[in-house]
Amino acid sequence: MTTHQNQADRKIALITGSSRGIGLAIAKKLLADGYRVILNGSNNTQLQQVHEQMAQQYPLVDAMSANVSDEDSVAQLFQQIENIYTRLDVLVNNAGISPRLNGNKPTVETTPTDHWVQTIAINLTGAFFVTRAAIPLLKHSKCGRVIQIASQAGQMNTGFASAHYATSKAGLIGFSRILAGELGPLGITVNFVSPGKIQTEMAATYRNAAAVEQAYIDRTPMQRIG
Repeated sequence: MTTHQNQADRKIALITGSSRGIGLAIAKKLLADGYRVILNGSNNTQLQQVHEQMAQQYPLVDAMSANVSDEDSVAQLFQQIENIYTRLDVLVNNAGISPRLNGNKPTVETTPTDHWVQTIAINLTGAFFVTRAAIPLLKHSKCGRVIQIASQAGQMNTGFASAHYATSKAGLIGFSRILAGELGPLGITVNFVSPGKIQTEMAATYRNAAAVEQAYIDRTPMQRIG
């Protein structure tokens, strides 16, 4: 996409949970490819700091704070997007958490109820709220795309993922399959991506993060993590 392209022709992408980690990396890639990108996060202070830094290099970056697990917050987010852009071309559901218990992976038996509820609310229900609100705007796009950031943990026992995280990602995969069937006839595609171990701030919250990282490296053919 060339720099002199008409501003109205640029594709518009919303990436949830994009103030750090995988979401921020996706945002940078899409901005480099010429997209208009809307950063999103629940921590408005952190989001605005990232936005200010990004805007110095990418003038087409915007930032809109919203808690994806709050239906009213999501509704306000999409009202704002509709008022400013009138459409949406790409939605990346990336927002996610994986709470530890004293820095370690909790077992099912030791998982606090509030950790379970919060993880499902953000990782799965949040994706549902955001996608449902996005569909009317995606219908205005000529090439609507929904991309769900799932995880290997949603498809296998990694040995390191907790039950609440794995369950939320497995649910996201099932949601994606149903969504693809419903939106395909409208010309909107739906895909999920299941990353393995990626070096992010969230991944570093394990108490034994170095040992976990080495275990992934040892069982990966390329002998490295993402």
